Amino acid sequence: MSKRILIVESDATLSATLQQALEARGFTAQTTGDGKGSVELIRRERPELVVLAVDLSAGQNGYLICGKLKKDDDLKALPIVIIGSPDGFAAHSKLKARADEYVAKPVDTDTLVDRVGSLIGFPELPASDEVVDDSLTLDSLGDDFGKEEPAPDFGEEIAVDTGEEPAVPGEDLDMLDEAFGDLSEPVTGTPDEESVQAPPELESPSAEEEISALDSLGSDNDDSLDVLSDLGDEPEEKTVIGFMPPADPEPVAAPPPAPVRAA
Repeated sequence: MSKRILIVESDATLSATLQQALEARGFTAQTTGDGKGSVELIRRERPELVVLAVDLSAGQNGYLICGKLKKDDDLKALPIVIIGSPDGFAAHSKLKARADEYVAKPVDTDTLVDRVGSLIGFPELPASDEVVDDSLTLDSLGDDFGKEEPAPDFGEEIAVDTGEEPAVPGEDLDMLDEAFGDLSEPVTGTPDEESVQAPPELESPSAEEEISALDSLGSDNDDSLDVLSDLGDEPEEKTVIGFMPPADPEPVAAPPPAPVRAA
C-alpha cells in the first residue's frame, strides 16, 4: 500500500522535483504552496508525513507551522521533515516542538527520500508488468543440454555392381605405358619427305693390290710412286642423306610472233 506525503513548499519547481523523486520510490506525494492553510489541509487529508519548508510565501514560517502541529494532540505524532537553510537547524532541534528530520537546501533528493523512508518505511514497489516465461529452464533440458546431436542416419550404403573387375595395383601404370609406348619410338621421316637413295660408294683399292703395286715398283720407277701417292691422297666421297628439293622446271620458250601480212 502506498504511503501519502504532503509537500509544503512555495517554490513550484522544487516542489515538483521533490514530488517526482518520492513517487519514483513508490510514495504518493501531494503539494501545496499555502503555508497558512496547510494545517487545516493536514488535518483533513491525514498524510503519513509532511515535508515542510522553512521559508514560505505570505510571510509564513515553517518553524511556526511545525510548532502548531507538534502542540496539537491529534497531529503531534505526525512525522515532519524540515527543509531550508541549515543556520537555524541546531537551535530548532533543541526545542520541545522540534522536527523529526532536517535537510538543507539545495535539497539532495536522494537524501530526502532516504530520510523519509527511515521515518515511515518504504512502500512495496508494484510488480513489474513484464511476463517471465519459466516453462523453459536449464533443469527442463536434462542431461542432454550442451551435448552434440548425433549425425543423421541416411540409411545403409548400397554397393553397385558395374560388371568390371577392380583394378589390381600396378595395372594402371601398365596401361599408361601401353598408351604412351609409341611416343618413345624414334620417328623416321615425315610423310611429306621423299626417300632419297644414297649413291653407290666408289670402290677403293684393296690392301693386297696396294702391296703388289709396291712390290712391282723399282728404284727407278718414280712415276709409279707418284701415281700411288696420288691414289692414296684422293679424298673419299661422302654420302649425304637428307631432303632433296625438287629441281626447278626448265623455262619454256615463248612462241615466235606471228608474221604480219601486207594489206
